[in-house]
Amino acid sequence: MLPLLHWGRSALGLATILVIAFGELSAANAIDLTDQRNRKLSFSRLPERLVIIPIPAPSTFVTIDGSDRKIVGMNEYAARAMQDGIFGKLFPGLRQIQTAITTGGDASNFAPNVEAILALRPDAIFQWANNNEIIGPLDRTGIPVVGMRVGSFENYVDYVKLMGKIAGREDRASELLRKQEETRQSLTSRFADLSSTQRPRVLYFNRVTNMLRVSGKGTAQDFAIELAGGQNAVGTASVSTITIEQILAWNPQVILLGNFDPAMPSDLYRDPRWQGIEAVQARRVYRVPLGGYRWDPPSHESALGWLWLAGLLHPERAQESIRTSVKSWFGFLYNYSPTDEEIDGILFLKDNAGSAGYEAYRAH
Repeated sequence: MLPLLHWGRSALGLATILVIAFGELSAANAIDLTDQRNRKLSFSRLPERLVIIPIPAPSTFVTIDGSDRKIVGMNEYAARAMQDGIFGKLFPGLRQIQTAITTGGDASNFAPNVEAILALRPDAIFQWANNNEIIGPLDRTGIPVVGMRVGSFENYVDYVKLMGKIAGREDRASELLRKQEETRQSLTSRFADLSSTQRPRVLYFNRVTNMLRVSGKGTAQDFAIELAGGQNAVGTASVSTITIEQILAWNPQVILLGNFDPAMPSDLYRDPRWQGIEAVQARRVYRVPLGGYRWDPPSHESALGWLWLAGLLHPERAQESIRTSVKSWFGFLYNYSPTDEEIDGILFLKDNAGSAGYEAYRAH
């Protein structure tokens, strides 16, 4: 009986140790955070099932976490960028993730499909914090909702820190922000001596095909234009939807076509309405690249967007080829070295081939 008694005591002791160890592990993984609407959230352990409605966020979270296994639902717009770009190749599991998490047929509608989201059994939900009509219904589910804000690069920095905490990878998030800050400081120094007349007037379009929508003062695109040595053609205006007459009045010297619209430079070059605009006359219309994510909104690839634009606006001051930068950043972000053909696709080399100066972005 003594051996059995001894075994029983040993088993009890082992069980006690395991319970204590599990409790300590759970406590170690517990997190407290404050989201971007200043709401405090607590998790007893790191969330394992996430629904992410804001469109820039899924690819950034995956990059920080290093895996696609935690996201169970995301916006169709985010999925589309991943499928069209190289991200789907790097993380093929993302192609199987549920995207029917918003209402209506327009993926740019962020109103949540609460029933579909609940069916995914998420531990946490990310949603835009600037509109109670789209975040309120999620709050009422009782599932923790992480409110995010958009519009500036400062907002982006804050939500990267939140993602690092939720992923249990604050070190990775900090390193990403450190590298982006290095690039920001380098570009700020490079163009500090430029006068306003040396800064080309740049107009960024979020939409062109069915409406004309641009980014005004204080937006992330305005930040990128200034950082890359340009000036926003809208001046100090905070604008969104405009007319062709307003574009003619601003007369931008460079036009950027974003990745939320199918328009390409050739569409503007052959459209009679645009022929009086300096950017069209000089063939300085460019489609913004699409890498692991779109380079126009704030994301983990923003530094590449800044460098790409800086090279177009001031090629004489370029310190490194954009292709070298892509390889370097992709190595850091994804532990992946893209081929020349993949970089051609990221840069929309074929679609931008008819635009001034783009031959400098070819492989040599």
